[in-house]
Order: sequence, then structure tokens, then C-alpha cells
Amino acid sequence: MGALENLLPEKLKQTAKYLGNGEFVLPYLEALTAVEIANVHEIAILGVDSHEVRAEGILTVGLSDGSRSTKYESDWTAYVRRLNAEARDWIIAHPLGDNHGYILTSASKQEFDALGG
Repeated sequence: MGALENLLPEKLKQTAKYLGNGEFVLPYLEALTAVEIANVHEIAILGVDSHEVRAEGILTVGLSDGSRSTKYESDWTAYVRRLNAEARDWIIAHPLGDNHGYILTSASKQEFDALGG
């Protein structure tokens, strides 16, 4: 699990569908809460995937890749602020109901640097 997943409260995780690979499909309100937790801890939301949760698995219904258009330019706090605002706005613009949710691809500064940021 990554830094953000480790910070999510157990109550929030219990509302999600755990995929077994460290990823959670979070319902709408919980996804917005996770973005706020990421903001507080300066964790960047690099992208958001939206999914329909089915008995046989998940079906991707939408994608947002903020890191594609927003490049890191040495100010981590500003980078996090821009990316997370974009992620929050995208989730709000793409509300999903029952049997749907969001996967947040995230990175702390340490995780980002380890990936070659």
C-alpha cells in the first residue's frame, strides 16, 4: 500500500471495494474525503479512474490523468495543490452512484522521487 492508503481511516476503507493489489475503489463521498486527506499530508493525486463495480470485477467508465498536463517544477506543495484540485473537480464533475467508485493514483514526495519524479 502507498502513503495515502495507509492514511485512510478504517471506516473509510470499509466502504470501499478492496482489489487486493493495494487499490481501493472508493464511493463518491469517500473519494472526495481521500483527496482532502491527501491535501493535508501533501500527497499528490496523479490520476483518477472511475469504475462500475460488478460481481465479476470492475469496469472502467472514466479516466482523468492530471499528471499528464500538470508537470512537477520543483515546488511539491504547489504541484500537490494543482493536481488535487484537478482530481477533486473531476470527481465532482463525474458523480457516480451505487455500484460505482473511484481509484485514486497517488504519490507522496518520497514515492514520487523513488519513481524518478
